[in-house]
Amino acid sequence: MVWITTWVVRLSILLIKLISLIALHAATIEEEREGEVMEEKIINEEYKTWKKNAPFLYDLMLSTALEWPTLTTQWLPDIQNTPDKEYSTHRLLLGTHTSNEAQNYLQIAQVQLPKPLTPDSAEYDDERGEIGGYDGGASKKAPPREVKFNIVQKIDHKGEVNKARYQPQNPNVIGTMCTDGRIMVWDRTKHPSAPTGHVNPEMELIGHEAEGFGLSWSPHEAGHLASGSEDQTARLWDITKFTSTNKALHPIRTYTHHSAIVNDVQHHPLHPSLIGTVSDDLTLQILDTRSASTDTSVVQAFGGHQDAINAVSFNPASEYVLATGSADKSIGIWDLRNLNVKLHALTGHNDSVTSLAWHPFEEAILGSSSYDRRICFWDLSKVGEEQTPEDAEDGPPELLFMHGGHTNRISDFTWNMNDPWVLCSAAEDNLIQVWKVANAIVGKDTDDVPIEELEPR
Repeated sequence: MVWITTWVVRLSILLIKLISLIALHAATIEEEREGEVMEEKIINEEYKTWKKNAPFLYDLMLSTALEWPTLTTQWLPDIQNTPDKEYSTHRLLLGTHTSNEAQNYLQIAQVQLPKPLTPDSAEYDDERGEIGGYDGGASKKAPPREVKFNIVQKIDHKGEVNKARYQPQNPNVIGTMCTDGRIMVWDRTKHPSAPTGHVNPEMELIGHEAEGFGLSWSPHEAGHLASGSEDQTARLWDITKFTSTNKALHPIRTYTHHSAIVNDVQHHPLHPSLIGTVSDDLTLQILDTRSASTDTSVVQAFGGHQDAINAVSFNPASEYVLATGSADKSIGIWDLRNLNVKLHALTGHNDSVTSLAWHPFEEAILGSSSYDRRICFWDLSKVGEEQTPEDAEDGPPELLFMHGGHTNRISDFTWNMNDPWVLCSAAEDNLIQVWKVANAIVGKDTDDVPIEELEPR
């Protein structure tokens, strides 16, 4: 009987422990739910505040929901201007991220942007010393002008489109990164505007053993492409070696210089042989295609970030300046001639920095996006400027603007090459936004400091 009693006691203890674990787990789930509800409330309140102030912050704003979210967006470089129309027509490159086995697509969208209005001198405001509305150009009497958005081409794609980028020398040629590691290359002109139900790329680049998000066409050599993947490699491809008898191409070079996931790659805009790569191994590294080595890079930067480096971007106007964005919430500004020390660290995001892109025409302006649902504009000419305590509460002097129109993580953003300060941003919740910050906020400042005068800190 003793052993039965002992067994009952042990069973009772186990049941008590199990009940305690269940109760603890339930409490944890309840706390998580409460946390999610609270976060959602905060996000909604922030969005309401942003929406209330949006008329004063933007000269242009379109917010529209796609059928499926896109992980990638890029303005195509062309523009159609018709003299008798009040708008210009632009095109956007998009993808899809579907669920439940739904078909994915590579997509082209057409966007009509209103042309700038000519100020009416009859509306001169003596008190403000301005003509027109809050942007100094738009007439108060003019009716609101719409931005029109329409998908004009859908091409069947295998799996989600992780990244889509057009070839600079021929924008009809588009590279896409797939979830199985393949890179597909498409000639948009060889596909109808409506999907056919068949995935039929012009060629497939085979080599990566896992998916990736790093993709960069060379602006110097037509057909040359660099990619980075979760298989810890960066690879170079030459699609000019394609033959009609075989759609599959293999890399011309495979780099194994990183020891973890390669998150981003970018060709240098001014030096044809240089490629920047960043990784979960916390390093920024520079490849030189003239070097025969594939297991080491020519230059490395260690210790610049405390967590994974997600993005790299070379300044298109200043050959030695580049930026890195990290999961440590910061952005590093570097001088290519000395990667032993950062020029400066930009701090203002509250979560992992995921994308970077320099303004195509303003040398000192850098754009960044983050998991904190924000896109920030940074003006490096303002670094080191004195601030009042009140201004300092809003961020460092170089933080020019913060876009708060998204309520979910931002997957990608892109600058328009034909209309300065117009951007497109895409979020994980299907929402895509086309917007232009008010000229009153980003207008030229005569006291700007050249980017070359930045000092390391």
